Amino acid sequence: MRITSSQLYDNLLSGVNKQLKVQADANASIASGKRFQTPAQAGIDYKVSLDLRHTQSQLKGSFEALIVTDSRLGATQSVLTDMIHVLGRAQALAVQQSSANMTTAEHQAAANEVKHLLDQVANSANKAWEGDALFSGTAINQQAFVQDAQGFYQYQGSAQDRVVAISNTQQVVSNVRGDEPAFALMFDALKTFQNALENDEGWGIGGAIGDLSKASNGMIDLTSRVGGQINALSSYRQSYEDMQFAIEKRLNEHETADIPALVAEMQQANIALQASYSQIANMKNLSLVNFLR
Repeated sequence: MRITSSQLYDNLLSGVNKQLKVQADANASIASGKRFQTPAQAGIDYKVSLDLRHTQSQLKGSFEALIVTDSRLGATQSVLTDMIHVLGRAQALAVQQSSANMTTAEHQAAANEVKHLLDQVANSANKAWEGDALFSGTAINQQAFVQDAQGFYQYQGSAQDRVVAISNTQQVVSNVRGDEPAFALMFDALKTFQNALENDEGWGIGGAIGDLSKASNGMIDLTSRVGGQINALSSYRQSYEDMQFAIEKRLNEHETADIPALVAEMQQANIALQASYSQIANMKNLSLVNFLR
């Protein structure tokens, strides 16, 4: 089959365009540091990148959920610890006031202090974290506790926990509800102690020692449970950090451009271009000579 000058010229131009594209793609890869920018450049490799980035996005969401849960439980633990300290002060008062040497006036003064202690734990139990009630369960827009006509505090939150989805298959509880028995023990022990002091009831004051000790132990157990949750979350966070690092490493290895190889490819393309340009020039000169004959 005879190949015409026109066909040769078209083939040379096609080769030039191909080498120009090689140079353009290589320049883009060097500038971005990535092996490819479009599906057309990589095909399956581009799909692999999409899958890796999807996994990366899921891990990021899971890690952020763990951080929120850890922060909320950390705030919860801090407030519970404050309550334990208040109960400790109340216990010390109960031991002191149970002495037969205490006067009615001293009992009244102690009753005032216990009232302040009761107000303090009530304020703590109704605390908000980032605008949401901390101990109200899912009823985040209302206080966890209200005081009844007798001065005792009653839980008014929901009976549902705040649950955070760590993944499509895993959820964790991120709160402590105020209907935990330890809260009722605390409020009742403090209020009963206050009433006994105000009424100058020696037997009631003495009984408050055991009630406050029981309430304190209940709050300590609750705080320890929250600490266990925080420790478990720490392990989860470490696992997700490791997975994030592994995906990031895999993505970098998959996408990062081989700069030396690209430079060599551009040099080869440039040599091929110069050869094509030379052949095109020769063809043009030959055509001009043939025309002048």
